[in-house]
Amino acid sequence: DIIVNVGRTGAVTPTAVLQPVRVAGSTVSRATLHNEDNIRDKDVRIGDSVIIQKAGDVIPEVVRSLPEKRNGSERIFKMPEVCPDCGSEVYREPGEAVARCLGATCPSQLREGIIHFVSRDAMNIEGLGEAVVGQLIEAGLIHDVSDLYALKYEDLVKLDRFGSKSAQNLLTALENSRSNNLSRLLFGLGIRHVGAGAARELAGQYRSIDGLIEASVEELTGISTIGTKIAESVVKYFHEPHNQAVIARLKERLREAVLDLN
Repeated sequence: DIIVNVGRTGAVTPTAVLQPVRVAGSTVSRATLHNEDNIRDKDVRIGDSVIIQKAGDVIPEVVRSLPEKRNGSERIFKMPEVCPDCGSEVYREPGEAVARCLGATCPSQLREGIIHFVSRDAMNIEGLGEAVVGQLIEAGLIHDVSDLYALKYEDLVKLDRFGSKSAQNLLTALENSRSNNLSRLLFGLGIRHVGAGAARELAGQYRSIDGLIEASVEELTGISTIGTKIAESVVKYFHEPHNQAVIARLKERLREAVLDLN
């Protein structure tokens, strides 16, 4: 089969579902297909036999299809017009290879965004794996990253397989993350095109998230390592009302150190 997954930026990525096969020391049952153009260029169809490899010896990807093995039951893949998780429109910007879900409250974007926020290179919050993040969302305890800092012990111990020690350890990890620097927070926010390096540059230049919020594209591109694409993405992010509300809640719930120091 070919299914789609929705990432933290709304990117809708097609994935090949495979009959399990051993590749480079592990059993593979899924492989990336990157985007709709890649599927078309390689003429990969639902039901095909395919050649796969591990890109960089890590990520399974489909190299090509084997049309000589077709029996006529194969079907051409079409990118969905609506998000499979939230029902919002799936839109592909002209000139871009990636289609994106436009839903501001898409649960998949929320889940993947929080997983990124708590990751090692971002806020580095131990005890918040994918399963726990899913539990917190399903229980209605978190609706954006700022809600992590409003979690209470009594809320956590009610969750399945979440004992007293697990709850306390998570709250301790959250408390410790309050002293992280601004660059970790900026990277954790998942601003499109802003990787860890760009986050460090921005934090070093502005030292305060308030200063960055007020920055213009022209001002940002004055930084030698910040190009137009990153600058426009940063300005767009901080001008979006939903993001402004999240930042406001983070400012209330985090120590000033996270927001004002690099």
